[in-house]
Amino acid sequence: MESFVLQYLDTFTYAGIFAFLMLTLFGFPFPEDAVLLLSGVVASQGVTKFIPTLLIAYIGVIAGDFILYYIGRKFGRKIVDHEWFGRFITESRLKRAEAWFDKWGNMLVFYGRHLVGFRAQVFLCAGVFRLQFRRVVIYDSLSALISVPLMVGLGYYFGRNLPAIKEKIATGHWVLTLAAIAFLALWAGYHLYNKKIRPLRKR
Repeated sequence: MESFVLQYLDTFTYAGIFAFLMLTLFGFPFPEDAVLLLSGVVASQGVTKFIPTLLIAYIGVIAGDFILYYIGRKFGRKIVDHEWFGRFITESRLKRAEAWFDKWGNMLVFYGRHLVGFRAQVFLCAGVFRLQFRRVVIYDSLSALISVPLMVGLGYYFGRNLPAIKEKIATGHWVLTLAAIAFLALWAGYHLYNKKIRPLRKR
């Protein structure tokens, strides 16, 4: 799947980034964070430029959250009966979410995109409970200012430094292997001492 997404992004560049971010809203088997990381990798290879990639990614994730918000607002509590979105929100989850939104509404929007597997539910519920749109815009935009540059930046960094990283991983592999051998040797020596040598010294 990763190679397919990378190939698609190489071909369709900025439009591909935006399209994949939209697809993640509807159960595409590739998470938003992975799309952001691969967007950074594509930029690191010179296929796209870093700043435009960052802007398209930011606009894409914000647009996706607003779409979820408006879907929740349109269907209201009937969303639990929706053929597709009812998979994300059941009646029991909706009741729990209502109590959470009453207590931590703004903070749930802010942290919602950082909760893996709960992003769609958070923004759908924000719409269902008709959280003020202005508040959703403010807190979600601030939250995305953290997550989007972080994920795209990580992809860009690792993409540019992949050969060096592979070398470090290879070095680390040998270090761990030698450490494991040393540990096993010490462990075997300790048990041999307790089982064979220590009883003889007590005689």
